[in-house]
Amino acid sequence: MEPARFDRFRYGLAALLMRHPHLRPYALIAHRRIEDVENYGDAIRFREKLIAEAGDKTLLEECERFCVELADELQSYLVASHADLP
Repeated sequence: MEPARFDRFRYGLAALLMRHPHLRPYALIAHRRIEDVENYGDAIRFREKLIAEAGDKTLLEECERFCVELADELQSYLVASHADLP
């Protein structure tokens, strides 16, 4: 039996859509930004790890800002790309 493989894209997309439900209509075009979605998921996982381990507050704040920036960038791209669809 093959070991389960972690899908960074699916995790990132799920996290993005859970935190920003207004982006759900754009989920079908998220594959155009695979790396950005994966990076968002990685940042969220790292933030959750810092929270769970009561990590460095400064690092946690920086990570939180980075997550917000990534989400804003993805939102801008997805909304703009949706306008280009037929």
